[in-house]
Amino acid sequence: MKRYTLLILMAIASAFTVGARAQQSAEQWFEQANAAYNAGSYDTALILYNNVVDNGLESVPLYFNMGNTYYKMREYPMAIYYYEKALKLDPSNEDVRTNLAIANLAIVDKIEEVPQSFIEKGWNALKHSFSGLQWTILSIVAFALLLVSVFLFLRSRSMGLRKLGFFVGLVMLVVFVLSVLFASQQKRASLKEDQAIIMTPTVTVKSTPNEASVDLFVLHEGTKVQILDEAAGWNKIKIANGSIGWLQAETMLPF
Repeated sequence: MKRYTLLILMAIASAFTVGARAQQSAEQWFEQANAAYNAGSYDTALILYNNVVDNGLESVPLYFNMGNTYYKMREYPMAIYYYEKALKLDPSNEDVRTNLAIANLAIVDKIEEVPQSFIEKGWNALKHSFSGLQWTILSIVAFALLLVSVFLFLRSRSMGLRKLGFFVGLVMLVVFVLSVLFASQQKRASLKEDQAIIMTPTVTVKSTPNEASVDLFVLHEGTKVQILDEAAGWNKIKIANGSIGWLQAETMLPF
């Protein structure tokens, strides 16, 4: 029994050592890639950034820098792809949003989004005001303050403190519920690959998943689409203005 316990402990220690070495290598590659980018060696920078990605690591700075590198190389669809991946991790990042807007100026399609109601705009603005991690931290803080407020309301002998505990607790309850909701929604969104960037210079959207079906409209590389369904190598897509059709899956890169 002791022997098995020792083997398990050795395996755990080995796993931690390998993980630490991989993390250290990833950090070194990231710093080297940044240095190569600053020196104008964009091909080298991409190789090093991809080494980090191949190790199963992701972060907003990593995807943001990869987007910047592709933009410098004038590969705008790939730049947009990595900016979008960065935004999936942190929808509140203004630097990423700014660079994405600039990259979108370089592509052919300028598609107007379906107008949102005032309530939808406000809800989405609130949801994207923090990253998923920040919402999680806020939920923990709100829950702690909620417990303090409940304790104050139940145990205080002062009517003023009891009222304070009640109202603060009510506010913290709302903050806690919203922060948990937004954190979970952002987490689910980050795990889904239900969006994509068109990578083929020009594609014709079809009415059905069949090359012989009716042509609906044309899209160009760099355009963002939402994936609604899949069928035999085809994706049912929706664009920002609400138009829907089918495209071959090989024409796009999901994220």
